[in-house]
Amino acid sequence: MKGLVTVTVITLLWGTLAIAGPLEFFTGAGPSAAALGSINEGIGVANQIIGDLNDDPRFEGTVPILPNLGSGLAYTAGERYWVNDNLAFGGELTYFKSTTATSGTYTTTSSSEVSNISLDLQCQSIGLLVGGRFTFLDVGLKLAVDLGVGYYYSGFNTAITFEMPSSYNPINIHLPSGDGHYNGSSLGIEGGISLSFSITDWLNIGTTVLYRSLTVQHLADAEGNGFDFDGDGTPEVGDFSGITVRFNIALDINLSL
Repeated sequence: MKGLVTVTVITLLWGTLAIAGPLEFFTGAGPSAAALGSINEGIGVANQIIGDLNDDPRFEGTVPILPNLGSGLAYTAGERYWVNDNLAFGGELTYFKSTTATSGTYTTTSSSEVSNISLDLQCQSIGLLVGGRFTFLDVGLKLAVDLGVGYYYSGFNTAITFEMPSSYNPINIHLPSGDGHYNGSSLGIEGGISLSFSITDWLNIGTTVLYRSLTVQHLADAEGNGFDFDGDGTPEVGDFSGITVRFNIALDINLSL
């Protein structure tokens, strides 16, 4: 009986390998952008105050304007199984990160009061996706459509010091001071067009232009407090939707015998 089972397993394995297509391992990286609308609106309000202080003759010192958050690099790694010459299914792990920062001091000329400004913001998102690729044109150069859906874990890290000179007019913005760590998760979709070229039978290079649709409705710290960057009492929504231009390299392993 044992011998029969062994022969059956070997036969099934041999048959599976005989009909199996190529397995492709790939990795890539490139510039990416995320909308982060409400968070960048808060950065705009902070920059209005910084610009006002920079121009006010009562205060000495200049703080650079804080660049918007959302531009950064995206990385990916994964594998695809080619069902036939045109259609493949697989999974991938993606990572996106963006940072922005500014700092400086103001000194009140009439009292020598020193006010410190330091804003350091960082966002990142990790996604695990499943999806496929369909090649619709192969003339040496291959054109294909990519589509994937998956689960993303996203977060913001903040380090904020926003001291206002006591003689400055009252403001209605109160940025959260100190360090903060806020996280959330959501389903998302990525889709786009890829162009690839085979250097050898087993090595491919190419580029992919993707659009990511991802919105994290609730970002909170360990105590459950929402991420309210501009201090208006309404937690921010993490809109990570945006475009990625990725440069790829792929290795093909033929599983057929």
